[in-house]
Amino acid sequence: MLDRLLHRVLAATFAVGVAVVPIGAAAAYPERPLKLIVPYTPGGSTDVLGRALAEHLRKELGQTVVVENKPGANTGLGAQALISSPADGHTLLLATAATVVLNPLLQTKLAYDPTQLVPVARVAITPLIVVAQPNGELRTLRDVIAKAKAQPGRVNYASTGIGSSLHLAGELLQSETGTEMTHIPYKGSAPALTGLLGGETQIFIDSVASSMPLVKGGKLVALAVTSRERLPVFPDVPTVAESGVAGFDVSTWFGILVPKGTPPEAITRLNAAIASATRDKAFRETFEALGLIIPEPLKPADFSALITKDIAKWTPLIKAKKITLD
Repeated sequence: MLDRLLHRVLAATFAVGVAVVPIGAAAAYPERPLKLIVPYTPGGSTDVLGRALAEHLRKELGQTVVVENKPGANTGLGAQALISSPADGHTLLLATAATVVLNPLLQTKLAYDPTQLVPVARVAITPLIVVAQPNGELRTLRDVIAKAKAQPGRVNYASTGIGSSLHLAGELLQSETGTEMTHIPYKGSAPALTGLLGGETQIFIDSVASSMPLVKGGKLVALAVTSRERLPVFPDVPTVAESGVAGFDVSTWFGILVPKGTPPEAITRLNAAIASATRDKAFRETFEALGLIIPEPLKPADFSALITKDIAKWTPLIKAKKITLD
């Protein structure tokens, strides 16, 4: 009888142990290496940002963070990969506004469901810059606006493609100034810059990081930046608002998303780890020198509210201009 009693006690103890282990493991997030999906090709500025963030997360979370590049479909392939991953906080996506704002507004048959993506934290802001040839007739943004008003359609502006944030910035500029310019889409910043240098277009609203080397080298002139305030890397370049377009403020952002259903505890931990990275002086200085803005951290709810605000901002313009990727 003693043997049977001992057997029952041991069995009960083992059962309790089995029940306790998963609970303890779940609380120890993260319990294995993480994967950060970067929806762009290796070597670009977004990839560099992703890898720097991954290193900071490794230090904060105590787990390796593996970067996986998954370019295509304007970040859509990366979004699809994230949604198909387990919602346990171990797979992240370095998304842009295109992922959850622009793509859903521009495509009626989107290959992924943006409602399955949950905001965690904003990482960086990408302001844009209006550039032109240094020896052209357009020396300021006021010159551009004046010519576009006097000669509708005679000013060609470049973009990285229909529906891109750079295209929409150009459309918003026309809408805000009552001008008419001709849109010339290219497949990326490099060919758009080549077209501008070759005289195919007169201006290009580009990302600061992309155009900076040519501006610093004197091959292009910066007419204005689209951010609310002037940028430390171009302190002498006025904002679009200072150039006569009151209230103009256009930037895109990079942020971390996770699949819907990810435990709140994991989201909170990730948000805190990302906030630590963005507060790091070396991290900030590195990317601000490349033309990015590393903003003050946002809580997940605030980041979600920002996305909602962006959707409200771009919806009327996209509908009015009938811009679509279908």
